[in-house]
Amino acid sequence: MAERGACPPHRRARAPSWAGMLALAAALPLMRAGDAAPPAGGAPSADPALAHLGVELAAQPASVAIGDQLTVTITYRWPHGWTVTTPNHEPDPAAAFAREFVTSFPPPRSTSTGEEERRVFRLTVMANHSGSWELPRPTLSVRSLQGTRDLTATPVLVEVGTAARAAALPPPRPPWVRPRSLDPDGARPWLWLAAVLAAGVLTLMTLWRRRAATPAPTPFAELDDELHAATATGDGKEAGARLSLALRRYLGRQFSFDGPGSTTRETAAQLRGRLSEDEHRDLVRLLDQLDGLRWSPGELAISTIMPPAESARGWCTRLQRRLDEAAAERARAVAQAPGAGALQRRPGAGA
Repeated sequence: MAERGACPPHRRARAPSWAGMLALAAALPLMRAGDAAPPAGGAPSADPALAHLGVELAAQPASVAIGDQLTVTITYRWPHGWTVTTPNHEPDPAAAFAREFVTSFPPPRSTSTGEEERRVFRLTVMANHSGSWELPRPTLSVRSLQGTRDLTATPVLVEVGTAARAAALPPPRPPWVRPRSLDPDGARPWLWLAAVLAAGVLTLMTLWRRRAATPAPTPFAELDDELHAATATGDGKEAGARLSLALRRYLGRQFSFDGPGSTTRETAAQLRGRLSEDEHRDLVRLLDQLDGLRWSPGELAISTIMPPAESARGWCTRLQRRLDEAAAERARAVAQAPGAGALQRRPGAGA
């Protein structure tokens, strides 16, 4: 008999009965089904949040030819508050379709509610091989307080025809044909070209003859125009400079020397002996006056230039009158010289 306070002896375990073993074997498959992850596409579960979890894959159309494009729609859904395990916490089907001929990959359409997060991708993919084409199956991995869940989209098959569709090429251009001549008689086109060129040459010759027949303006006429233009300016200094240049240019044309490029002293030296003493003295005084006005330090009013301009016009008028009278006198002398009549009759005399 055991003493009080001592440990009770170890009891031997009872062997399980056959009924208990059969009950345990029947319950084991149910326990494994409860611990397994939900199937692809989001199977129903006891957790209500799992109803918002899934990856859906669809393609339109389901039958295409080689070279055709089809639209692939990928929809990711996960409960609000769960986290996608990608680095940017957003699903991305790019890795799944990396080996396909993707022609369009726009950003997804995002939807967020208090129960669910949704991302919808619409890709455009080109069929590049024939037969039954199984589209890539995107995956989704999300993390919650209960752990991580991985899902894979259900398979989608697309039938691709063996014959490629004919390319829609533009219609070929018609062959180049030489245009027919508009002349019913079949005249050569170079005849028309020659006629146009001849008409152009005749027109140019006519214009040139008219221009050659027009008498050139006399030096005095050009001087008068330049004097009017010089006095029409509003600046006194500019008017004086143009007036001096016009006077020198007139003298250079009249007496055949470089008038615009000569100074007052050089002009006076060129005209010494060709002008009378009074004409030479008045010209030198007029040129000195214009040089002084042109190089004056202050501003000049246009009224200051008017007296020298009138003096220049009067001096040139008197000089031109004298030169015209001298030329007329020489012409009369030549006409009255002995033998002038014979010289005039000689070109028309008979042989």
